[in-house]
Amino acid sequence: MSYRREPGTGCRQSYGPRSMVVGPMGRRVPEQGLDGRWSAVTCLRVAFLLEQPWHRVPGGTAVAAVESARALDEHNDVDLLGITARHRSTDLPPLLFGPGSPDHLSLVSSVLPRSLLYEAWHLLGRPRVDRLVRRSGWAPDVVHASGGAVPATRSPLVATVHDVAWRHHPGASTRRGRRLFEGWLSDARRADRIVCPSEATRSDLLEAGFDGDRIRIVPLGVGPTDVEPGLPSQLRARHGLEGPFVLWVGTLEPRKNLDRLVAAMSTAPLSEVPLVLVGPDGWRIDVARTVAPLGERAVVVGSVSEVEKRAWYEAADVFCLPSLHEGFGLTVLEAMAHGVPVVTSAGTATEEVAGDAGLTVDPTDKWAIAGALHAVLDDGKLAARLADAGRIRAASRRWSDTADGLIAVYREVAD
Repeated sequence: MSYRREPGTGCRQSYGPRSMVVGPMGRRVPEQGLDGRWSAVTCLRVAFLLEQPWHRVPGGTAVAAVESARALDEHNDVDLLGITARHRSTDLPPLLFGPGSPDHLSLVSSVLPRSLLYEAWHLLGRPRVDRLVRRSGWAPDVVHASGGAVPATRSPLVATVHDVAWRHHPGASTRRGRRLFEGWLSDARRADRIVCPSEATRSDLLEAGFDGDRIRIVPLGVGPTDVEPGLPSQLRARHGLEGPFVLWVGTLEPRKNLDRLVAAMSTAPLSEVPLVLVGPDGWRIDVARTVAPLGERAVVVGSVSEVEKRAWYEAADVFCLPSLHEGFGLTVLEAMAHGVPVVTSAGTATEEVAGDAGLTVDPTDKWAIAGALHAVLDDGKLAARLADAGRIRAASRRWSDTADGLIAVYREVAD
């Protein structure tokens, strides 16, 4: 059984199509070219951790990993091989295999399931990624831990740290989660370079004792904004949304600060405005209880496809992400790309992302949140200015730029 992909634009293109074969124990390996060789072109070979899409709650870090991998794979001077744990061949996450997923990524899987693989990397320093990919006739110039777990390797290592939110808000994570995150952060210290998406995360890493000379900021990007014609109005009709509404997108978890957003939506200026929540259930939050004060004005949509998420952005009148802590805030950038006015938090990375194209507020002040939302909904000129500024700002943040930044880091450690 195999999963065929279209020919790629990477270093192996001249030797036949890039595809993926599911081998013994569910191990996926990339096929060789027609003459049995991988490439006659000197290029950068990158083993890239792509396990996040299989996590129970993939979140923004999985989106960042997949979109970065897709953008890297489009470079002629990069040969990318995704690294995953063992999975059933029928267990294919939509981020990697659904509509709009990357069409020619090659993956190789360990014989170990995720929990054992992560534990072995952390406690034993085995199995090494170098050995895993060598079985496929391939040797990495760089290994990239793209967020979370850090693979064992003897090759030059780059590790991405998106945030250290659990240190700022320990109650927002489980005890097991905090232990896991601290272990990964400790493992990241052995990387030759640390990549983070924002100045806010860089500051957190410096505070945690990381060497600033090894830290590189590579902001995340945003993808296509095309929307299926008529779908935004269909979503409005399906949920009875006849007037303006506030949109929130993300994983439902405590640091997203939904309780204060609900409190803001309960104030007089917004007392008739619906709140739409789009995203998967996370942890440590009772969504039904949290939104109960809003009654029927709360529309909890849950997980949606990429196609539907884009349509929700197009349908919205204002987007609000009042998180207590973010390493970047990818949904802020997505909203701006769709021309939705943004209200988000000051004092965390979302302030960097929004810049002067959004309204930033104290996320602990429900009145500040309410005031900013009311200002956008009540002032058409302000809303239009923010929408235009957001589109312009998002246009300068593409995944191709993220890939360029990562390649520069790879070359630092590979040279």
